[in-house]
Amino acid sequence: MQWPVHLDGELRKQGDQQRVLSAQGWGSDSSGEEYITMQEVGRHNLAHDAWVVVEGKVFDVTNFHMHHPGGSQVIVANAGRDVTELFKSIHPPRTLERNLPPESFKGLVDPSAAAASLEAYRAEQERVERERDALPDVETMLGLDELQEAAESFLSPRVADYYSSSSLDGISTSENRSSFRKCRLLPRVMRDVSAVSPQTTIFGVPSTLPIYVSPASNALLGHPDGELNITRGAAKTGIVQGISAAASFPLSDILAEKERMNEEMNSSMGMVYQVYLEYDRSRTEERVREAVEGGVQALVLTVDSNVGDHRQSTEKMKGTRGSAEPGIKMGSFTDTSQYHDARQNWDDLAWLRGLAQGVPIYLKGVCHIEDVRLAKEYGLAGCILSNHGGRQLDRARTGFDSLRAIHAEDPTLLKDLEIYVDGGCRRGSEVLQAIALGARGVGLGRPFLWAQAAYGEKGVIRAVRIMESEIVTAMRLLGVTRLDQLHPGMVECLQEVWK
Repeated sequence: MQWPVHLDGELRKQGDQQRVLSAQGWGSDSSGEEYITMQEVGRHNLAHDAWVVVEGKVFDVTNFHMHHPGGSQVIVANAGRDVTELFKSIHPPRTLERNLPPESFKGLVDPSAAAASLEAYRAEQERVERERDALPDVETMLGLDELQEAAESFLSPRVADYYSSSSLDGISTSENRSSFRKCRLLPRVMRDVSAVSPQTTIFGVPSTLPIYVSPASNALLGHPDGELNITRGAAKTGIVQGISAAASFPLSDILAEKERMNEEMNSSMGMVYQVYLEYDRSRTEERVREAVEGGVQALVLTVDSNVGDHRQSTEKMKGTRGSAEPGIKMGSFTDTSQYHDARQNWDDLAWLRGLAQGVPIYLKGVCHIEDVRLAKEYGLAGCILSNHGGRQLDRARTGFDSLRAIHAEDPTLLKDLEIYVDGGCRRGSEVLQAIALGARGVGLGRPFLWAQAAYGEKGVIRAVRIMESEIVTAMRLLGVTRLDQLHPGMVECLQEVWK
C-alpha cells in the first residue's frame, strides 16, 4: 500500500516512512496497519492536551504551542485536527521535526485519511499556482493597491484575511491610510529639477530610497518562497529589509540568502532584525545572537505587542471559541501569552544592549512623545512611530499622526534621534510628507507581502519601482532635488483638536 505522505520530497510506503522516522530519532508506536484514528486525535483538542496531524504524522504540541511565534491561539484552535493545509502554507519543510523533541511524535494516522487531506492541499496549491500564472504581467501594475488586488484575486480567504486583518473594528488600520490624506503639499516652481537624488540612510545603512520593508510575518502564506522573495527584491533594488521575529523561514535561511545576494550584487544589502522579548528569554537571546552574528545592521525591538491581540475576523476563521463559564473575577488577570512577555519594561534594554554588541537598537510601536523622550534618555538610536498596522490596540494613534504631534510639540526631538513612520503609506507623495515633517524614512509592510504573494521576487522589485517613480516625480513637482530640501513649510494639514 502506498503511504501518501510527503517526506523529504518523496511519497514513501508505510514501511519506508517508519524506517526514515526511526533513523531520524522519531520513533512510532504504530506498526504494520495499526494507526492512530482521527477520532483519537480529536480527543486531544485542549490547550493542555493538544495534538495535530501534519502530512499524516501525529504530533503532541501541548508543550510547544505556548512558545509558538505566531501565538498559542492558532494551534489551540485547531488542536485535534488535520492541519496539513494550514500548516504547510506558512511553514517550511520539517519545521515540526526541527522544533519538537522526538517523543512529541505520536504515530501515524490512517493513510486514507492522510491521503484525503494531502489531496485537498495539493488541489488548493494547484489552483493558486494556476491563477497566479494567469495574472497580468507585473509590469502592468501601476500602483501598490493594484498589486494587492492582484494577490487578493486568487489567495484563499484565510490567507487574504491574515494579511489584511485588523484588531477589533479596524479603526486604527483605516486611519493609518486616511491620516496621510489630512495633509497636502505646497510645491515651489521655477526650479531646476533635471537631476533628483532620493537616496538616504535608513537605520544607518545607505538606501536608494527613503523607504524600507517593515518586518511582517508569514510571507510564506502567500508564496512558496516567502521572505526569500523579499530578500532578493530588496537586495536588487537597494532598500533595507526588516526581518520579522515570526518569519516563515528560519532566520538562518534568510541570512544565507542575504549573503548569496551580496555576492550576486557585489554589495552589502541592508537588513535589520525585529526583536520580541519572549517570556523565555533564552529563546530571545538565541535569536538575537544569531541575527547579530549574521550581520544585521540594527535591531528593532517591537514594544507594542508585549501581550497578544484580538483580531476578531481571524479568530472567527480559526474557529476560536470564547469562554461562557460563570465566575466572579476580582483579582489580577495574569493569563498572558507565554510567547510575548508582559513583563517587558525599560530596564530590559540594558540586557538587550549587551546582546547587541554595538548594533544600534530602535523601538518599534511608539505613539507617545514621552516614550520617544525616554528612548533618547536610554541612548537608543531611534523610534518607529507605529500602531502595529492596526493589529494590536484598536484606536491607537497612527504613526503619521504621532509624527505630526511630535513635530508640533517638540520639533528638535526629531533631530536628536532617528524617527521613522510605519503604517498606511501607499504613495510616494505620502513618504515625502513624512520626510518634510522630520521623519528619516517610512516603512511598508503589507504592500510587500501582497506584492510577493502575487508575483514573487518580481512583485517586490515592481513595488519598489512604483515607489521610486512616485517619489522622484513628487520631488520634481515639489521643486526639490534632495530629500534634505524638504521642510515643514511644504506641508499643510488640517488642525484637528484631540483632547
